Amino acid sequence: MSGTRAAASATKKVGRNDLCPCGSGKKYKHCCQGKDAQAGVSPAVAPRRPTSPAVRQRLQALHLTARNYCGAGRWAEAIPLFDEIARLDPTRPQAHCDLGIACLRCGRLPEAAASLQRAVELRPDFDMALRGLVEALVPQGRESEALPACRRLSQTADDPLERKQYSARALAMEGRLEEAEKELLSLLVLAPNRAETRLLLGQLLSSRGKFEEAARHLAEATEAFPSAFQQLTMVKRMSEADRPLVDRMRDLAERPDLDAESRIAVRFGLGKAFDDLGDYAEAMRHYDAGNELRAKSERLDRAGLAAQIDSTIALFSAEALERAAKSFPRPECPGDDMPVFIAGMVRSGTTLIEQILSSHPAVVAGGELSFWHNRVSAWRILTIGPLEALMLSKAAEDYRAVLRKIGPEALRVTDKAPANLELLGVIGLAFRGARIIHCRRRPIDTCLSIYFTNFLERHDYAWNRGDLVFFYRQYERLMDHWRRVLPSDRFIEVEYEALIANPEAETRRLIAFCGLDWDDACLAPERNPRVVKTQSMWQARQPVYKTSVERWRRYEPWLGELRELLPAPEPGP
Repeated sequence: MSGTRAAASATKKVGRNDLCPCGSGKKYKHCCQGKDAQAGVSPAVAPRRPTSPAVRQRLQALHLTARNYCGAGRWAEAIPLFDEIARLDPTRPQAHCDLGIACLRCGRLPEAAASLQRAVELRPDFDMALRGLVEALVPQGRESEALPACRRLSQTADDPLERKQYSARALAMEGRLEEAEKELLSLLVLAPNRAETRLLLGQLLSSRGKFEEAARHLAEATEAFPSAFQQLTMVKRMSEADRPLVDRMRDLAERPDLDAESRIAVRFGLGKAFDDLGDYAEAMRHYDAGNELRAKSERLDRAGLAAQIDSTIALFSAEALERAAKSFPRPECPGDDMPVFIAGMVRSGTTLIEQILSSHPAVVAGGELSFWHNRVSAWRILTIGPLEALMLSKAAEDYRAVLRKIGPEALRVTDKAPANLELLGVIGLAFRGARIIHCRRRPIDTCLSIYFTNFLERHDYAWNRGDLVFFYRQYERLMDHWRRVLPSDRFIEVEYEALIANPEAETRRLIAFCGLDWDDACLAPERNPRVVKTQSMWQARQPVYKTSVERWRRYEPWLGELRELLPAPEPGP
């Protein structure tokens, strides 16, 4: 059964004063009747809720078990249960909302967005689903899709202060950051102790590089929102003056009544705090605790990853790419040389490279665009033929429009989405003129930095040392392949350590590769005023520094399986 209102085979007559079958708890006349009338749908075709006693009993059991899993922070185990609930009761908005929230807690953001969007379709005024939809879409860079939900919440949320806050979020999504800041400050005048406003204002100020102001608001938000502590540690170096707050957060992390999501954030925040304070043993203890909690919700499917890499390498072999280039040659279009793809492992220096390039007046930073991941996920490419040529041509046209909207007058627009690593074959066929920059950092420093990061989006390999090593080896295997098959004049590699050691020489090489004239602004990326939303927002505002090189030495006693990634010892004299 489709679960749509058109499914007339599962209908009954609904009166104006009956409860609405959408599950909102409102009377039909105050809920879906108006929408049905606008859509030309009769109340007689509203879908029927499950009536079988066996189904109702099964739903009750699933709910109970799923809620217990959620309460214990075992969100990944709750997902298949919520998925079955949504399948058995497909017209109940709450069923899709619960599934979406569980996926959101596990960092499975595309799945979360799909379920929450379905909940909103079934019940457009479902505030819980609208809130979750915003949280699922924004970290994916899909702010344009989140904007309608923000706008609706700014009008429909029960609390007028919440409406004002979502209005500020909508302004920020539209790029009207100063207006958003003023809106939040005016909200604090009305409600000085409103912690969620201070949290949002701290995040907004952080992205704009106003770290001192951001830290003040985030510190005040920690009492009500312990997760704000982690964000606080991301925008400043913790010092002995912060000891009282650090000690309070350390006590909080041990309390059994703290929810799992907040506990994880506090653990990662404590790891960063003790790293700043030079207590590396204590820092690693908290990083381990945070990662162990995350690993309960998601772990890497090693066999699946290896098979996926095998498939990508086979599909985009040198021979296949050569045949494809000959079989469907596409004439060059204006804007084909606009994209600059910055590829590399997360925490490998991709944000620094984007900061350097976008300091050039002819370059605009696109950030982590989800375009290619979303587009290719909708395809099922088993070969490269005429049909794929048409799809790629249309995708290229749509992508150029996205880039032109980001940088209307720019010669180059960067895209540093991590998912693009697996899609460089597709990207290379779609854009013969695109430039690809591969950023490499020493494996041990890259993976240790990943282990120290509480990612919002899904990184199922990040929470276990063994999984990290396995993932890195697969990444190396894939990049070895791209290095062999991508055109050498459109593919360049930058060593992070070389960039740090000799920034001017490496920066000049990057600018020349992008086909641009030299500009001295590229030597001062910390002055770049653009908004930075990645985990590296603080680092991106600092002059190029060397303390991140060989950081692993501070943690050598606790590396465990990461030791496999240590550099080979230099030969003796």
